[in-house]
Amino acid sequence: MTKQTVDLVIFAAHVIPVVPRDVVLHNAAIVIEKTRVVALLPCAEAQELFVGAEEHHLDRHIVMPGLINLHTHAPMTLFRGLGDDKMLHEWLAEDIWPMEKKFVGPEFVRAGMAHAVAEMIRSGTTCFNNMYFFPNEICRALQSTGMRGAVGQGVMDMASPHGSGPDDFLAKAEPYLKKYAPGRHDLITVTMAPHSPYTVGEQTLLKVDALASKYNARIHIHLHETEAECSDSEQLNRDSMCCHKSDQKLRPLANFKRLGLLSERLICAHMTQLTDEEIDDVARAGAHVVHCPSSNLKLASGIARVTEMLRRGVNVTLGTDGAASNNSLDMLVEMKLAALLAKAESHDRTSVSAAEALQMATLNGARALGLEHEIGSIEVGKRADIIAIECDSIEMLPMYNAVSHVVYVAGREHVSDVWINGKQVLRSHKLTTVDEEEVRREVRKWTARICNYHNEVQTKEC
Repeated sequence: MTKQTVDLVIFAAHVIPVVPRDVVLHNAAIVIEKTRVVALLPCAEAQELFVGAEEHHLDRHIVMPGLINLHTHAPMTLFRGLGDDKMLHEWLAEDIWPMEKKFVGPEFVRAGMAHAVAEMIRSGTTCFNNMYFFPNEICRALQSTGMRGAVGQGVMDMASPHGSGPDDFLAKAEPYLKKYAPGRHDLITVTMAPHSPYTVGEQTLLKVDALASKYNARIHIHLHETEAECSDSEQLNRDSMCCHKSDQKLRPLANFKRLGLLSERLICAHMTQLTDEEIDDVARAGAHVVHCPSSNLKLASGIARVTEMLRRGVNVTLGTDGAASNNSLDMLVEMKLAALLAKAESHDRTSVSAAEALQMATLNGARALGLEHEIGSIEVGKRADIIAIECDSIEMLPMYNAVSHVVYVAGREHVSDVWINGKQVLRSHKLTTVDEEEVRREVRKWTARICNYHNEVQTKEC
């Protein structure tokens, strides 16, 4: 029998395809042609049927779909560690917004993106959903590094480094929405990303929705992140910066429902403050929730009711938030925290199993982006977004259940190899598309600038 020549064959000790859930294939091979998986079969059969132009024998590894980070502000890696141990709105007003006003521009975004992509790939993330400014710079970074991303144009009613106000943001968004409309680029998906109900008014939100609808794009927003956001909006407390910009005495989600904004195109980050009725509203609308456990804990924003959301049919995904409020972009940490917090919050040790946490970090994220037929699991016909995790190190032994080990034991130091769209971007722990030394040089340069300014400000305040 003549063997079929293909681009790549990955022979693995263990494969977690994610679909079906909680299944582990032992001694399995993944066959890849160009950007897609064309076969998933036992190693012995693959050796009889295929020969790869490139072959990898990962006999001490778990191979699985790449992780999908559904909420982050990637360039903010350059603000990592600034303004720690503060509440959300204090942190934004005193630290983040002033620093963004001073430093953020195309050069900052380029440096921060290279830094973030390097960190994410090294921890097994192959796709991320971003909310920030200068989206064209972010798209260029994805193309140059081979990273997959959903790129959101940040929108606020106030001026930012990228625009004078909402109309300016919207005008700048349309060309890139058109350029990267669904199906036009293998790696880039576009979204609209209004910041929050307390920074974006109703009329702007409706304009964002109309523009997103025109290009079949998702809307990505911070929502119900803190108790103050919900209570101050319900009381219309204009003395609070957390109060939404509507004139309605409603919780933000109820106001979104009133405006017709609650739909399957809405991706809601955080959602730590939800009643049973609100969870049902989200489930009925088909909206998506991004659980950000590390950030929510660090900012004392609250603990999302993930167990109840899943029980009522909400698509719950995972995100890191930005490195300025986490302070890392490590999705393996978020998986473990999501599983542990759900058990504590619900007082149910069976809540959010390892398999559920893994699905939240992969397939559920793909579904939220409308990419569930492309990524999120290892299946024939899907894109080859694949990671390999070493399972033979001292701290990974013994291993009885590969799914459990990925969620409860593995760290980013165990991620050895990563493929995105069939292209290897991490080989034996070494990045192949990002110059690590150049990233370090750029980060050090920005660190010096930011540190000098931060020290000057603190000296003046003293």
